[in-house]
Amino acid sequence: MKKILFVCSGNTGRSPMAEFFMKNLVKNLDEKFLIASAASKPTDGGDLHEGIAAKLREENIPYTKHTARQITADDYAKFDYIVCMDKGNIAQVKAICGGDSEGKIKLLLYFCGEDKDIPWDKNGFAETFSDIERGCKALLETIK
Repeated sequence: MKKILFVCSGNTGRSPMAEFFMKNLVKNLDEKFLIASAASKPTDGGDLHEGIAAKLREENIPYTKHTARQITADDYAKFDYIVCMDKGNIAQVKAICGGDSEGKIKLLLYFCGEDKDIPWDKNGFAETFSDIERGCKALLETIK
């Protein structure tokens, strides 16, 4: 089983969008994947950002109720891939997890050969979705 944890700052926007997109992408392979998301910063346990939920609905990506949570050091051992939305998340995750001795922590667009952050694009989240779609598809090709 491949275990993927997507991480953004608050776990209400980009990382759950990636989580739900990836779950939809592998929906016929559910037993082969564990996919979740977390925040790199402390969170109040909020739900999915309404703009992100609207974009997922627009793209026909199913999603469920979401409760934001912060990554823990135990997550480093549990997950095979810790996929961050931006470079700030990487630094925060490394601090929480005590580094990255196994090379598990990567930017999502690393899998596309790009050193680029996923933007927080409040203008309908089109750019955010497009980058997450490209990154998740490339990640799946890399690990399957």
